[in-house]
Amino acid sequence: MSDIALSLTAIEDIFQACTLNILGLDPEAEENQNRIRIGYPADGAPAWERTDDVGFIIVSPANDPYAQPVERSYSQTSETTADNVSSYTRVHQVQWTFYGPSSFDDADRVRAGLFRSPLLFSPMHLVTDVPTPVRLPELFGGQWWERTSFTARFNEKVVRSSTVHYIEAAEIKVVPDR
Repeated sequence: MSDIALSLTAIEDIFQACTLNILGLDPEAEENQNRIRIGYPADGAPAWERTDDVGFIIVSPANDPYAQPVERSYSQTSETTADNVSSYTRVHQVQWTFYGPSSFDDADRVRAGLFRSPLLFSPMHLVTDVPTPVRLPELFGGQWWERTSFTARFNEKVVRSSTVHYIEAAEIKVVPDR
């Protein structure tokens, strides 16, 4: 049995494609890759025009009591080995930040789309207490830039497995009390 766990890059790609789909944009089209971006520009902010609609996605692990328990099991694979399987839940926090004239509408559409289209972000599972988007215009370069943000949490089931060998023999020594 192999591990079942998504990489951070895979999770970011899932949410970028999900967001583009919810907004009605083709995730495969090159012109849409800059419409919804992962992370923030390394060359400084902003790296777009004030009238451009641009969104950013930041994925980070979230500390949550639901992520604490780990279930362990063993299953025999041969006469000398067994599979040691550990499964647990990882909780991911995804933050969307939208800029531009449509920032609030984009954020509201994405938030609503998370409830309507759960297959877009499968195998992740939405934690349904998603707060409403918050409009927070940002002052940059003497101009106000429209900005709206919201955050949602998602659960991911992770399964890690490894092969363990049975103890075939053990040396036992009896040492009398001295």
